Amino acid sequence: MKRIGLTGNIGTGKSTIARIFEVLGVPVYHADMRARQLMETGSVIAGVEKLFGSQVLNSSRQVDRKALAALVFKDKQKLEALNNLVHPMVEKDFTTWCEHHNNYPYVLHEAAILYESGFDRFFEASILVVAPLEICIRRVINRDSVARENVLERIENQWPQEKKLLLAQYVVTNDETTLVIPQVLRIHQQILGS
Repeated sequence: MKRIGLTGNIGTGKSTIARIFEVLGVPVYHADMRARQLMETGSVIAGVEKLFGSQVLNSSRQVDRKALAALVFKDKQKLEALNNLVHPMVEKDFTTWCEHHNNYPYVLHEAAILYESGFDRFFEASILVVAPLEICIRRVINRDSVARENVLERIENQWPQEKKLLLAQYVVTNDETTLVIPQVLRIHQQILGS
């Protein structure tokens, strides 16, 4: 079984591309979603509170993701500390997940910061979803009902697309004019044939 990374900066539409692969029967591990689920476990909550204090917990003593995001996306060191807490758990969880999907030709690991986190080292190849910056910003504002400044803060914590293009083996352009399904089908066939 091949392990393939799927990434793209915020608002590029990588989740949409992941869904197309799922329709093709490819198992997709949604790392960002799993990280959120793992943050609901007692050990992570305790670690988050130790790192950032009780102001990032809600009245039910769960992680308040909005409060945490407001804190870490303004401070690269705090974001790195959070990633150092969560990424090892995601790595272990992904390994276990792969064991349950080892009868497939390949699986996808969808993550926003695949390269930034160093997770790309676990994969035979990676797929990068790209889109123009203004389209990405508009998509996130519409999806998350956040201000443009909040989107730009998140973008600042991701590598530029140009840097990621140097690392990706496959690229999907999701610019609202280029058809994405033919691109995904071509990549799917290439991965199956390699």
